[in-house]
Amino acid sequence: MDPIQVLGQKDMRREVQIKNENMAGQLLVKNIFAEERYARGMSRTSKKHYINRKDCPVKNHFIGLQKWSREDAVTAFDTYLWSQHQKDALEKSVKDWFNARVKELMAGHNIDLIDDIDFVKGNDDSHGYTLKNYIEYLAKEL
Repeated sequence: MDPIQVLGQKDMRREVQIKNENMAGQLLVKNIFAEERYARGMSRTSKKHYINRKDCPVKNHFIGLQKWSREDAVTAFDTYLWSQHQKDALEKSVKDWFNARVKELMAGHNIDLIDDIDFVKGNDDSHGYTLKNYIEYLAKEL
């Protein structure tokens, strides 16, 4: 399973094919008896984070703007986050949120980023994919 998954309110955690090494650098080992691959040290339960609640520091503030589609809002959030990263201008609460997720990932926990829509069908449906990519980027940089 991918250690970080983006889900909607009604989505369930999915089984996906794992690469030989995930983005955080955790090596995969083969279980000889079950002949399954698994990530060493990954927990069985996942930590759920609701990413579009009003108290979440990484909420997508572009969603709900007049004449903006959800896809436009997700694209705008992606551009905004990476530009703030390049300027080193992320707010303290946002930095703290990302640092906490990186620590969870590196400690071996699965992370579910849950958006406020029922089902996430693709990268254009949720800014959670931007958050996922940024968490993996930060984890790789350590």
